Amino acid sequence: MNIVAILANGVGARFGSNIPKQFHRINGKMVIEYVVESILEAKTVDRIVIVTNVEENKSYLTNLALNDRIDFVNGGKTRNYSLVNALSYIHDNYSCKKLIVCDAVRPMITCELIDKYFGFLDNNAAVVTAQQITDSLGCYDIPHIYRDRYYLMQSPEGFDFELLYNSFDPESKLTEVTQQLPEGSPIELYFDFNNNYKLTYPADLKYLEALINARDNGVDYSAVFDRVRRLNRYLYENYPSETKSWMKRLHEEIPSLLQKWQITDYQVVKTSHFGIIFLASSVNYGNCVIKIIPPFIGRYEPEKSCYQHLPASFMCELYDFDDSCSAILLYQMEGDIDRFDSNNKKLFEFFKNAILGYKTLELSKDVKATFSDYRSVLQNKLDDKGFTYRYDEIMGHVKKANELYESVFSSDECHLVHGDLHRYNIMKTGGNIVAIDPIGYIAPVELDIARFIGTELTDANKDKQALKDELIEYFAPLSSKEKVEAMLYIDIAFRLHNSIFENDSFELTDKWLDILNNIF
Repeated sequence: MNIVAILANGVGARFGSNIPKQFHRINGKMVIEYVVESILEAKTVDRIVIVTNVEENKSYLTNLALNDRIDFVNGGKTRNYSLVNALSYIHDNYSCKKLIVCDAVRPMITCELIDKYFGFLDNNAAVVTAQQITDSLGCYDIPHIYRDRYYLMQSPEGFDFELLYNSFDPESKLTEVTQQLPEGSPIELYFDFNNNYKLTYPADLKYLEALINARDNGVDYSAVFDRVRRLNRYLYENYPSETKSWMKRLHEEIPSLLQKWQITDYQVVKTSHFGIIFLASSVNYGNCVIKIIPPFIGRYEPEKSCYQHLPASFMCELYDFDDSCSAILLYQMEGDIDRFDSNNKKLFEFFKNAILGYKTLELSKDVKATFSDYRSVLQNKLDDKGFTYRYDEIMGHVKKANELYESVFSSDECHLVHGDLHRYNIMKTGGNIVAIDPIGYIAPVELDIARFIGTELTDANKDKQALKDELIEYFAPLSSKEKVEAMLYIDIAFRLHNSIFENDSFELTDKWLDILNNIF
């Protein structure tokens, strides 16, 4: 028989309230109720024993008492004596093989964790929740302490019932129960239960509320992917088997990620193309953005590395990343910049700052190898026979773009550049503007200028020839008119070819062709 004992006899002296802290409410529900509900949802639990002052706390226990899987036992004068009372009651009334002991004031426990701990007890005498020590560690009588030799031990913890019953001494000075087991008993240390937060002080209620809201956000995570239609279509067409496998993992990955970054609220951006983007609020980071990038499309490592290595003066701040989920956490910008205006000096200074940063950036060979060489990618397009739509016309422009690159840029020094610095990837923050969503190419610095101009031309309703001339004139002081115009043609041909595979229709393809055919 598998039983869970919940120790709920504390009076909360440090909490400073007449109501024991386990009976305080978060979102209208008592803290202990979160613990009980998670345990009841576990597949491997037969009974729950709540250890508390039954008579004194009976007004709080009314609803819990309605469940016939829950027993109540009076607590003792200390935590150890409360546990002894639980052990004695279980021994006298049930044939228990495995026991898990929980605190009523740690509401982040999950049913999956309970099932996992009962599973650990198949081959271990005990399992205990452990946490790495991240702060400095001192000792009153040992001058030199190495924290890597130590770890924190917390509930929940599980035991072989008979072994614990026969070993436990309530008068022991040891604060960790597993240390009373016979020497050599196999004990599983479980380090992967994050946010095992304990309610100790009144201020903790607000923090736990945010964590619980993040954990219990009732979102159908399979539907998240379906809502990002462009990404869905692109991935299924180009990576069908990988996409199917990735979708299965989303249900587990996204909730874990929201818990790790303590996300309390979010919404999905539906227009994302190469990732799932959440606009979110976090307990630790405030307003932020989460971007989860499919691990098999080759975009995660370059994008993450751009945030790490491109100058912070013009890049959005990277808060954190998670390699296991291919996810990055970013500062949330205020909004897009305005449409191009030749009188906008701030935009010019932004590009000037970016280009200067590119030219002064020093990268190791290993870091540089993370990024694609723009010239090589352009050359590889010459061998593509995987489409039919306006094939000869498109490949004619690709061939001309390669020839133009060789004649104008083949001897130029290349640098790590953002690689996709159009208007929709330049955002406002306070009085400044910064860049998001880098691709990361090793390329001439003119690439980012060309990428910006190209997008302005596709969006323009007015005379595109006049706008092209105005934009080239605007950016010429950062290079030369000739180089800017050459790279503009090259990159539009580059993006023209990409558009065949990245979009739901040929509307953008036709726009690029119209520009190349009529204003160059």
